[in-house]
Parts: sequence; structure tokens; C-alpha cells
Amino acid sequence: MKGSAIWMAIFLACAGAAQAQEASRQKLDLPAPKPLVISKNLPANGTLVMEMNVGEVRVIRSDELRVIRLTIEPHASYDNATVQSWVRRFDVAGDRASIDLKLPKHQDNHEGARITISVPEQTDLKLELGVGDLSVKGIEGNKDLHVGIGDLRVGVADGAKYNEIRTATKIGDAEDGIFHQHSGGFFPKTLHSSLQGVYKLHATVGIGDVNVVQD
Repeated sequence: MKGSAIWMAIFLACAGAAQAQEASRQKLDLPAPKPLVISKNLPANGTLVMEMNVGEVRVIRSDELRVIRLTIEPHASYDNATVQSWVRRFDVAGDRASIDLKLPKHQDNHEGARITISVPEQTDLKLELGVGDLSVKGIEGNKDLHVGIGDLRVGVADGAKYNEIRTATKIGDAEDGIFHQHSGGFFPKTLHSSLQGVYKLHATVGIGDVNVVQD
């Protein structure tokens, strides 16, 4: 009994010291991690092809014509060389941009950084994210989007410009808010097709929710 009491006292002392150390860290006024920003020229009516393993990704309309901008905002302090090493590829050839990102896996595998990609308003998108959340807003064009595990949210300004809007997931909810279709449970999907429109939108998730909403 006496030995157990000693070990318990040591354990409690160590736990208390760890909590005090963590509290002192939280009191430190550490500067926010510095974002990495890379910009390149991309003409309107171009195509963006992106592959990424984990993270939180937003694709938005650029305020500048003929510019694609990649912004990486780390959730923890990393040096510039480390953040730059996450960009395995960022090339533009003609009207086609290719981005390949590989972020560190920790904290549920998708809290390494927040990624924002701004592109010209009229840009076709072919995006694939392994684990995390992907949102697209303010972009007009063909869209082929997939998230392995996570949530996918796609904004559409004018549904009449799409001759096909297809959503699907294996486990979760699939919702087309433009044409008011919803499906849930196992292997839910929605499909709207029309003889009008020039674009196609395919939005799929392995496990999670997919939503097409009014921009």
C-alpha cells in the first residue's frame, strides 16, 4: 500500500507539472504562422488539376484576371522551407495549371494547414482531396471534384448553365440544393440532367457529405 501511494504521488506530481507547463505555453503571445503565397499567370477558360492528401481547401474566384494564386496558411509554426516542401508541384503550361500538395498528417489527419486557391471566374476544375474538407465558390465551368473522407461543398450561381449535376457518396448525405434533390444513408446520389447548359458538375465523396448550393 505504501509503495502504491508513493507511485501515485509521483504520477500526480508529474501530471501537475505537465499541466502547468502547458498553461505557461498558452500564455505566450506567439506570432501567427506566416502564410506562403505563390501566384502565376493562368488565362480565363483554363483548367486547374489538383491532387492533395489532407487539409482544408477553398477554391474561390480571383480578384485579378489571368491569375492563379495558391495560399498556404499553416495551423502551427513551420519554417518557410518546410512549408514550401509541401508544394510538390505548381506548374502552368498554356491554359492548364497543375498543383500537387502533400501536407503533414496530424490531429485527425487534416489540420496541417488551410489552403486557398483563387482562379479566374471561368475555370474548369478537376480536384481530388484524400482527407479533409473542400469548398468551391464563385467559379463557373466544368467541375470534377472528389473527396475521399470529409465534406464537399460546391457553389453554383446559375444551374441553367449545367447540362448535368451529379452528386454521390458511399456513406453520408448527397444534396443538390439547386434542383432540390436529397439522398441519404448508404450509397446516396442525386442526378439532374438537361438538354440545355454547357457545363457538367460531378461531385463525389467516399465517406462524408456532398452539397451543391446556390452561390
